[in-house]
Amino acid sequence: MYKVIIVDDEPRVRRGLQSLIPQLEPDWTVAGSACNGIEALELVRKESPDLVITDIRMPLMNGLDLLSALKEYPVHVVILSGYGYFEYAQTAVKFGAFDYLLKPVKPAEIKSVLLRVKAHKQAQGPVAAILPSPVNYSKWWKDWLSSEPGEAQEYMEKLRQQLPKQVSSYQLMALEIDRYDDLIMDDQWGDRQLVLFAVRNVVHEMLPELGAESSTFLFANGPQLYYLITDGLCTLEQSKRLMEEVSKWVKISISIGVSARQDDFSELPIGFRQAKEALQNKWIYGDGIVSAYEDVALLNRRDLGYPAEIDEAIVRSVRSGEREKALDGLAVFVERIKEGSIPFRQFRRFCLQLLSSVFRIVYEQKLSEMILKQINQPQDLFHRDFTAEEFVGFLSELISLVIDSMKWSVQQKQNRTIEKVVEFIRKNYAKDISLDDVAVHAQMSSNYLSTFFKQETGETFIEYLTRIRVDKAKTLMMNAQLRLYEIAQLVGYQDVKYFSRLFKRVVGVTPAEYRQFFYRKED
Repeated sequence: MYKVIIVDDEPRVRRGLQSLIPQLEPDWTVAGSACNGIEALELVRKESPDLVITDIRMPLMNGLDLLSALKEYPVHVVILSGYGYFEYAQTAVKFGAFDYLLKPVKPAEIKSVLLRVKAHKQAQGPVAAILPSPVNYSKWWKDWLSSEPGEAQEYMEKLRQQLPKQVSSYQLMALEIDRYDDLIMDDQWGDRQLVLFAVRNVVHEMLPELGAESSTFLFANGPQLYYLITDGLCTLEQSKRLMEEVSKWVKISISIGVSARQDDFSELPIGFRQAKEALQNKWIYGDGIVSAYEDVALLNRRDLGYPAEIDEAIVRSVRSGEREKALDGLAVFVERIKEGSIPFRQFRRFCLQLLSSVFRIVYEQKLSEMILKQINQPQDLFHRDFTAEEFVGFLSELISLVIDSMKWSVQQKQNRTIEKVVEFIRKNYAKDISLDDVAVHAQMSSNYLSTFFKQETGETFIEYLTRIRVDKAKTLMMNAQLRLYEIAQLVGYQDVKYFSRLFKRVVGVTPAEYRQFFYRKED
C-alpha cells in the first residue's frame, strides 16, 4: 500500500480528496490530513507517507515553506492551488515539486498523479528512514541579528550549535527582490510566497555551485532574504553570477549586499548590519547591483563635501520662480552625488539638507499650510529607504508647488482673486459648473483653489455653490406660477428629486413644505 497525506485549510477539499483517492486507486490509502504545514510535518514524521498533496495558501506554514521543509524527506510533493501560473509551475517542478495541479482538480488528474508517483517509487526501490526534522530557527536568527548589543543573547549559543563546530570565518549576505510589489501584482506571480519561494530555491541550488559550500538560509523579511556563509567568502564576481542565475531561471531581478568577513560568531549582528547597509546602495544606483560593505566603509571615511553651490543655485531659482532652472539644478545635484559613489547613509543626509533649504522658503513665505495639504509629508519619504528617482520626484513636486503658490499668493493680493471667483459663481450658478471650471476662470489649479477658497470664505466650493442655489430657489418659490421642476432647473439642478433632497438637507423642510409655509404666512 502507498500512503498519501492531504494538506489544505479548506475542510471540504480535505474530505473530498480523502474520499476520492481510495476509489481512484486501491493501492493508495489516505494516512491523514492537516490544515497547515506545521501539522503536516508532524504527520510526515509519524506516517512516513509516499506522497503529500498540499495547498499553497494556508495559515502558520504555507505549502511553499512546507515544500522546502520536506526536501530532507523521501516524499513526493504535489502543489495544489488556484493559481494557474504556468511559469511558476515549471519553477516549482524544477525545485522540488513532483507536479502542480490547479483547483478544481479533476479525478483523472489525481489518478494520473497517483499512478506516476507509484511508478516512480517502484523504480527507486526502498528508501532510507526519515530523519527527525530540524527546528525552524528563522525567528531566533532574526531576533538575535536585529537586536542591540547584549540583547537576545539567550539565542546565541543555541544558534551556534546549528553550525559546524570548526568554523573559521563568517559572512552575511542580504538579498533583496527588486520591484517586489510590482511582481506580486503581475499575472504570472500574483502571490508574495510564490516570488520568495522561486528566488529562494534558485539561490539554494546555485550557492554551492558558486563556491559557497557551506551556506545557511537564515530568514526572510519582506522582499529580503538573508544567508550565512561559513568558511568561504562570497565575492563580488560570485554574487553577480548568482544574480544572473536568478534572472535566467525565474526572470526576477535581485540586488545583493555582502558584509565584511567576521572571525567570531558573536560578531554576526555586526555583519548583519553591514550587509543591510551595503544593500541600501540599490536605492541610489538602481536595481540589480552587488555592493560590498568594504567599499561602503571606504567611502564613509572619504570626505565627500556637500555640493553647496548647487543647493544655493536651486534655492535662487525657486525664489525667482524659474521652475525649469530649479529642476535642472536638482538633476545636477543628484548626478553629482552619484558620481561620487557615496553610500546610502550619506546620500540620505545630503537629500535631507537640500530639502531643508527648499522648506526654508516655504516657511519664509508662510505657505506651509497650503503646501503640506497638497503634497505627502516629507517624513513619508525619509522614514524609509528611498530611491534617487523617488527623491527627485518628491522634490520636483515640492519645487513646483512652492513656485506656483508664491505666484498665486502675489496675484491674489493684486487682483483680489476671491472676489473674481465669487463673482463667477454668482453669475453662473444656474449652469452645470464645477470646481475645475472655476479654477480655469481664476487661472489656478483645482487643488490650490479648493484650499484657497476655504481659507478665504470659510466654506468649501460645493457648500458655497449649494447655499447660493438654495437661496435663489427660496426667492423663486414666491412665484406661484413656477413649478418645482422649473425652479430646480433655474438654479442648476436637472434632477428635481435630487434638488428636493438637497433642499431639505440645507433648509430642514422639503421645497413643498417650505412653499406651503410661505403662503400660509402671507395669508
